[in-house]
Amino acid sequence: MDFTNVKVFAAEESEADFIKAFDGINLLFVSESDKYHFPRLLGRECFVDIEMVMKLNPAGDYSKMKGYSRETKQIDYEALVKGYTLSQSEGTGVIMVAKLIDKPAACATYNLIEFDIATRQILNQREVVGKARGFGLRNYWAYSVYHIIWTTKAPKTAKKR
Repeated sequence: MDFTNVKVFAAEESEADFIKAFDGINLLFVSESDKYHFPRLLGRECFVDIEMVMKLNPAGDYSKMKGYSRETKQIDYEALVKGYTLSQSEGTGVIMVAKLIDKPAACATYNLIEFDIATRQILNQREVVGKARGFGLRNYWAYSVYHIIWTTKAPKTAKKR
């Protein structure tokens, strides 16, 4: 999960609180992989490698992350994907890019991007929205990903691997 371009709307917690929660959310994808079962969302088997985002997210500039407008900035997803430093050199990569965390609406919007690792060409991109709930900042927003995984249908074009 790439949080470097996220907009947080009307939340009281500090930027530091969110940065800590973002790392915790990514760690959940490994420690609770049965709950955050990405193969269900993608329609094919995959493995989760969070090494890149665990380095990427803390280095982000979160000084303008919070605000009282739901308006998000334009994200150049092609440039974003091309800038990733990955341990794999081939295959299909998948990243969820956090776009908007909306506290009053209790939901989060992400772009789910599948790309060719070798060429960094985006193969599939779709916006997904998940409801948030739970206790604690990390669990509250992690539930939005859980909600997406278990309520969103895999694309019909997904290939089994």
